[in-house]
Amino acid sequence: MKRYCILFVLVFIFVCAAVAQAKPKVLYIESYHIGYKWDQELSRGFKSVLKDEVELFNFQLDTKRLPVSEYSERADLAWRYYLDVNPDLVVLSDDNAMKLLSGRFSKTDTPVVYMGINDNPRIYSRLGNNITGVLERPLYKRTVKYLKELLNLDDGKVLILLDEGTTSEVFKEVVFKDRKSLLISGIKTDVWSCSDYSEWQKAVKNARKNGYKAIIVGLYHRLFDDGVNIDGEKVLSWTSENSPVPIFAFWEMSVGRGRAVGGMVLSGEVQGQAAGKIVLQILHGKPIGTLNPIIPTQGAFVFSRSELDRWKILLPRYIKRQARILE
Repeated sequence: MKRYCILFVLVFIFVCAAVAQAKPKVLYIESYHIGYKWDQELSRGFKSVLKDEVELFNFQLDTKRLPVSEYSERADLAWRYYLDVNPDLVVLSDDNAMKLLSGRFSKTDTPVVYMGINDNPRIYSRLGNNITGVLERPLYKRTVKYLKELLNLDDGKVLILLDEGTTSEVFKEVVFKDRKSLLISGIKTDVWSCSDYSEWQKAVKNARKNGYKAIIVGLYHRLFDDGVNIDGEKVLSWTSENSPVPIFAFWEMSVGRGRAVGGMVLSGEVQGQAAGKIVLQILHGKPIGTLNPIIPTQGAFVFSRSELDRWKILLPRYIKRQARILE
């Protein structure tokens, strides 16, 4: 009998220790896929803050590559995975995840932290008291302002090129108010979007002929050729190689050798770090209702040395002092 009592006590101690050491479960639902550089930046920043404090589960909606007709099915799969995992907290990355799932999560008690959201989150659902996060705001006005100085743009035009994904549509609606052109810092700035890869190529090749002095590539991962999605890296490298004018970017993921020259860009890593800090606050006991949405530090100068040399662009001294220079 004494032996059984000792065994019971040892098992009890073991179970209690296991429970005490159990990590909170966090489900990270991505709008896109891990091969997408923006998602890699977000994930890297997010994990750098959380370290080993949580047990992390992941679901990728893959909405950059799949047709819109499959979005609802992917959202259902994500929801079933959520029910299976039964996490302590959920992270929704980018607008499509919010659009497809926030309405369901607002009816639960599970804390939800979003990141990389371009539109007003309340556009996507009637949010409850269990949702907060990190907003993303591309620096379009500052980008054009600095281009004017870098390229001595006293005249001429700038073209912003976009695909026809959710984020691109939000950008056109919020920034351009569905207009095709804005005057920014005295520079005529046109925005144009498409889903057909051949149309994108045509716009790039004709940029100089159409009076543009520079192209700013926004998003380029939802371009198709006969219904087949074209890899975003292929689009970017082709654009860089074939553009008759220098190309710049809103996001750091697009900058580098054989890519965009650079600009005042946003980093997915910064977004991920900001979301990770909110997650830790909640898991450490801070009520989510007391945490307002935030916009993290707004942008940094990032340039590619090889692309600056290729286009013979000299950075002003005050920009060079602040800039991070890539290959």
